[in-house]
Amino acid sequence: MVGERRQSNSRTCVVRYFSPILENVKSLPSSMVIEEELTTVEKKSAVSQYNVEGKQLEAFLGPLEASIVQTIWCSKKRPITVREVLSELRKKKTIAYTTVMNTMDRLYDKGMLDRKIEKSKGGAYLYYVYWPKLEEQNFKEAAVRQVLSSLLDNFDELVTNCLVEKTATNAKKLEALKEKIDKTIKEKKK
Repeated sequence: MVGERRQSNSRTCVVRYFSPILENVKSLPSSMVIEEELTTVEKKSAVSQYNVEGKQLEAFLGPLEASIVQTIWCSKKRPITVREVLSELRKKKTIAYTTVMNTMDRLYDKGMLDRKIEKSKGGAYLYYVYWPKLEEQNFKEAAVRQVLSSLLDNFDELVTNCLVEKTATNAKKLEALKEKIDKTIKEKKK
């Protein structure tokens, strides 16, 4: 699947499958991560693609997926229903309930969302409520670490040189990078 080309929203992007995102957040403080035991079959990648043309979340997710995840992260109510997400999304554009429902189901399959079944007040029907497996900052950090790790594994010295060159265009950023490198070297020596 690595390097597979696939049509997405009338533009072609290179799709690269990464290891499950939850494995990359083990280094984060446990208070920041919602941990859940998953069987091998249940482990799925939350980041299944990286789009170099995408901005922010759309670099890792499709536009609708990014909108849904952002809506859930911004919601004060958790867990949240499909109808509540739909209500927020409809403030910006017309969209069908089933489109949001299927996309949230896909985000669950990818490991981005978790869910449980609840009964309606009268018990007449069942529905899913969803919540994010990772909060926004945790997801972004883990996703960036995944991409950088993959790039470093494949293009080690080139990636390092590019990062230094990109940082060198700004003296403050270069000094901050130097301080981080010095700090890391000191910590590794301990």
